[in-house]
Amino acid sequence: MPTTQPENSIEPVTGRRVERAWDEQPDSRDENRPDVTATRWSGAGRASMLAYGWVALLIVASGMVNVFSSVNEFKPSAGFAPLRVPVLLEVTSAVAWILFLPLLRSGVAQLRLGRSRVMAVTLAGAATLLYAFAHLVTMVGLRKLLLADVYAFHWMTAFPHEFRKDIVSSVMVAVVIWLMDRRGAVIPGAPALPAEVAARPVAEPPVDAANPSLWLRDGATSFRIDPRDIVAVTSAGNYVEFSLPSGRRLIRSTLAREQDRLQPFGLVRVHRARLVNPARVVAVEHRPAGDFVLRMDNGETFAGSKRYRNVVAAFTENTNR
Repeated sequence: MPTTQPENSIEPVTGRRVERAWDEQPDSRDENRPDVTATRWSGAGRASMLAYGWVALLIVASGMVNVFSSVNEFKPSAGFAPLRVPVLLEVTSAVAWILFLPLLRSGVAQLRLGRSRVMAVTLAGAATLLYAFAHLVTMVGLRKLLLADVYAFHWMTAFPHEFRKDIVSSVMVAVVIWLMDRRGAVIPGAPALPAEVAARPVAEPPVDAANPSLWLRDGATSFRIDPRDIVAVTSAGNYVEFSLPSGRRLIRSTLAREQDRLQPFGLVRVHRARLVNPARVVAVEHRPAGDFVLRMDNGETFAGSKRYRNVVAAFTENTNR
């Protein structure tokens, strides 16, 4: 099909491919909330602490249940059940679980970074196995240190069984973290803006057709881009990812808000979670199911939904029949 390169096109990058995040399903809250960019602590940092806090609470609660079960099953020989050993056993396990939570969360985060499904699942699975192994080794080391001869762990016989149990536990923790991240880790305690401030329209600078510019804010840093350089914008929960020739920028905003800002620059929605720049589309691949794939002038590809087939009709209306 004949294609026209945009004025500021770049050389195609071979081998570079970005596929849509397979677990990316933005909910209604993300589309309807007039969100704004936020600082790292009030946004991603606080959400991370909330996720860690809930998972740590579940780990501690599980440990307490195990302590009570151990004491209840103990047959006292001196008229009392010693708490020292079962408490230390559970404390060392809980400390090891909590200590390596950032490792597991970094692996789970790969599921939302726009990677292919195989790559994302592989990285998340590797992080889960490493998390289970790190927990087991750290737990045994702490128990040897605190309980000395009272605790015995036979690596040849006990390791396979304990490692299998830790893998199951690690998968459960990973699922909890993934569900919390998927929902955007909304913080109920975050201070809300006053009604008069929230209702106040944000003044956008006038669009200069000859030299357009757009400001993005990433935490405490604001930077200016040329809207014509935007390849695509993808929703990621309470964040949006800008695909630019210089790389990717993840900022705290909603796709609905960015669509309103970017409409004057020609960006259109081709998926419930994605906007693209039609001026950078060089090929359209139609699929039998009605959806389509757009190939951009920098080599990236983006999936489109059949719901937005009419949007790409303008791309191919002059195609030879």
